[in-house]
Amino acid sequence: MSMNENKMFDQSPINWFPGHMAKALRQMKEKMNLVDIILELVDSRAPLATTNPILQEYQKKKCYLKIFTKIDLADDQLTQEWKQEMEKKQIPALFVNLAKKESISMILTKIKEITAPLVQKDIQRGLKPKTIRAMIVGIPNVGKSTLINALSKRKSAGVANKPGFTKAQQWIHCKDLDLLDTPGVLWPNLKENQNGIKLALLGSIKEEILPTHDLVKIAIAFLAKNYKTMWENHYQIAYHGDVETYLETFATKRGHLFQKDQLDYNRSEKAILNDFKNGIIGKITLERCNDDGWF
Repeated sequence: MSMNENKMFDQSPINWFPGHMAKALRQMKEKMNLVDIILELVDSRAPLATTNPILQEYQKKKCYLKIFTKIDLADDQLTQEWKQEMEKKQIPALFVNLAKKESISMILTKIKEITAPLVQKDIQRGLKPKTIRAMIVGIPNVGKSTLINALSKRKSAGVANKPGFTKAQQWIHCKDLDLLDTPGVLWPNLKENQNGIKLALLGSIKEEILPTHDLVKIAIAFLAKNYKTMWENHYQIAYHGDVETYLETFATKRGHLFQKDQLDYNRSEKAILNDFKNGIIGKITLERCNDDGWF
């Protein structure tokens, strides 16, 4: 990302902290003592930006599993780097596609493995092992409700590919596991604006809080730097370094028109951002393990 692009939002930190998020944070803190394990979901395309620092302080005294979701949308090579990083730091982690049954089986097996000492402790005390209680946490749009539905085998939690969809905590009772679903929670002030931009590109915060034209310029600069061949092949449009010319070509090719002779650039920009977010362009990852200027 060039210096000019980084400076786009330097003067105004990104804020997106609806009232239900502040309430959810308070409730999560109150209910931490009721759960045995915390399952934190992060987006494999931006594991750092989608990790909420506020939640970390609540997780130090609990069993913990970090679940990297949406690996089907992430760069395979960089996903492998993140796997190695988690192993190096000895952080319990799984990398999954929540649409696959084998991923759900992996999660259940890992939960049992991590919480086995708690079950054994009950047995040693002559008690019937209690049902394990898990709290599912994560920022908006990382797959919490999808995981809940898969584990419970029913549509208990609503699912939508937009931030802020789940707005209340709810207990979901499964066969061998009780799950506490929580709303996606961000931190009040995204001072590191690159994180805010990444979250907007992934759909974890509403795109509307950032100027669409500026956001698409950042997306195009990132694609040109890191995924140029894949991007050009997908749209069959060559990029020669000028965003405005590229958007004009894109709008013309797609037939995005206000009227017969007036191009609808806003429609084209939204189409590119939507394709970026949903993996239509190809497998894209915004963060490497070590900050080496990738984004």
